[in-house]
Amino acid sequence: MISNHLNSNLCSWIAAADSTIANLTSHPTTRPDLTFVAMFNNTLLVLVSEHLACFDGGNFLLGGEVLGRQDYIDYGLALVNGCHDTYTSTATGIGPEAFSWDPNSVPANQSTFFQANGFYITNSIYDLRPEVLESYYYAYRITGDTKYQDWAWDAFVAVNATTRANSGFSEIENVNAPGGGAKGDFQESFWFAEVMKYAYIIHAPDAEWQVNSGGKNKWVFNTEAHPLKVRGPPI
Repeated sequence: MISNHLNSNLCSWIAAADSTIANLTSHPTTRPDLTFVAMFNNTLLVLVSEHLACFDGGNFLLGGEVLGRQDYIDYGLALVNGCHDTYTSTATGIGPEAFSWDPNSVPANQSTFFQANGFYITNSIYDLRPEVLESYYYAYRITGDTKYQDWAWDAFVAVNATTRANSGFSEIENVNAPGGGAKGDFQESFWFAEVMKYAYIIHAPDAEWQVNSGGKNKWVFNTEAHPLKVRGPPI
């Protein structure tokens, strides 16, 4: 029963992954080197994405590693690169909550930004989200390329410098304003559960609980980055 359930889930994941690649892949007109996953409404592509969606690179990387599919790994790395650019393009070095690359809807005050970076910001807050660091973690663990450790460190330094508040860390109002603009008065629990954890484990030594590139993982991380031991043979 468990085996049948796992096989069904695996087939569903492959179908979703293949459909995403075939139907939702998008490249900005001014930066065709970037790869994003668009949203859709029926059959209409909506050229928007968000920080929350930047887990997608890690998702494809882990799936490709478990299945031995280099095409999924390569696609995942392209998505990681795109999300990395949303960080490096802003004044704070932190990516926005939401962004678009629709050339027909560029705000007048972001035309220059769009031409240079391939996207423009539609929601400028940063709410202590972990998804970009999460995908950096999988990219490093699966490829061994230390540039992803460097990217994670750069992101951590930027977030630490910009979101630190009197007694913790806070949402910031505008990732593309010096200093991030105004702060809120609330600290999300996933700041500790995910952001701080991924920032640490990407630099931590090899261990049984670390994701590895051999497709024999004894542990997996759930959506809140808590490690769970695999029941049965490693995956």
